[in-house]
Amino acid sequence: MRFQRLAVVTVAIAALVGVGGCGSSATDSKPAATAQAADPLADFVAASKKLGSETMKMKMSMPGGIEASGVSDLAGKKVDMVMSVGAAGQTMEIAVRLIGDEMFMKYGTTAGAKWWRLDISKLPASSSLNPKNMADASAFAQAAVKVEKNGNTFSGTLDMTKSPTADPESLKALGDKATAVPFTAEMDDEGRLTKMVIDMSSMGAGAGKMTTTYSDFGTPVSVEAPPAAEVTEMPAEMLKSLGQTA
Repeated sequence: MRFQRLAVVTVAIAALVGVGGCGSSATDSKPAATAQAADPLADFVAASKKLGSETMKMKMSMPGGIEASGVSDLAGKKVDMVMSVGAAGQTMEIAVRLIGDEMFMKYGTTAGAKWWRLDISKLPASSSLNPKNMADASAFAQAAVKVEKNGNTFSGTLDMTKSPTADPESLKALGDKATAVPFTAEMDDEGRLTKMVIDMSSMGAGAGKMTTTYSDFGTPVSVEAPPAAEVTEMPAEMLKSLGQTA
């Protein structure tokens, strides 16, 4: 499997668990009384942030045949999930475990296959997987610039140039398309985000909708590191593609 494709999958992991620094000036810069007023953008950011304080189950689907599901405890920095990539008959499986600053990734189910270990504390500050960006729960809330609300449903656009984890080269290639990416989202009666759909269809061939759902809040999350004998450090080429420092 090409390292570049694995890098894309790793970014998808970040999107699934919702990491990426969502602290938004849309609410932080307002006086308390104003922030509590009817404000769709503030409500959306608040619903996103609530995910950071509870355990939950997650599911995600992306263009290119990427499907994922698992459990997450963002406050405790614990994630256990399985991803499948590819069309029927050519599907590969990737298992991912996050424990503190260590991420373990295993490609395939072949007997003897090793787990790759990644120290995410060494990733650049702009990386969605950097633990400094895990304090809040949504990688997209800071990019939300136009939000409408109807009951418990949100709709609006994302300006990805406002995201602290946006890749400069990707933004340059997308141009104005990156400043108005449509999305819809839903929250439950407790004010927690339960679903988000980002429509990337306008970004190019093969792009489409990325759908993430969050459910079963309060579910127990217990993640164990793989046995040491089954772990090896992530290959240098993969580390380079993720921008890890020495």
